[in-house]
Amino acid sequence: MLVRRGVAAVLRALALLTLSGAASAVPMVVYTVDDLGGGLFQYNLTLENDGGSEALSGLNVLHGDSVFGLDDGSPIAAPAGWIYFAPFPSLIDDLNYISLDAGTDVPIGGSLGGFSFVSALDPDSIDGDDFHVEGIGADSASQIDLGNAQLVPEPATAVLLLSALAGLAAWRRPA
Repeated sequence: MLVRRGVAAVLRALALLTLSGAASAVPMVVYTVDDLGGGLFQYNLTLENDGGSEALSGLNVLHGDSVFGLDDGSPIAAPAGWIYFAPFPSLIDDLNYISLDAGTDVPIGGSLGGFSFVSALDPDSIDGDDFHVEGIGADSASQIDLGNAQLVPEPATAVLLLSALAGLAAWRRPA
């Protein structure tokens, strides 16, 4: 009976975490990082348009040069149907991605991966607004503040969370 209550508490906590994320859906950029070795890191971005008011036809990484050290010689990739404009140091700081066709825009409720760049910036040193991003509205052509890109937790993080919750449930069990 007590084990069943503990499992139920863990399931309720996970449901609350899931629902709280869904209730606050807003357009954002999530990313993962691959350590390429030699002090280089590949940042892999996904543009998520959950809760947006219009499709997105552009993505701007605001500190492409000043934070990530990107320029025209940097390894940068865009998803199919998109192009990019690398920062031009001292003149243009942003890394800009632009959709070439309305069919490749990110619709409301949709997401698109395949944006990436390689940088010597260690992801552990990202601070404050270093990884600030904007979307470009497909209808309005206006800049839409998406805040800071959000690091996707490693799968091991979810396992640790579940283990901690199960441990707490077991600890609360009367002897």
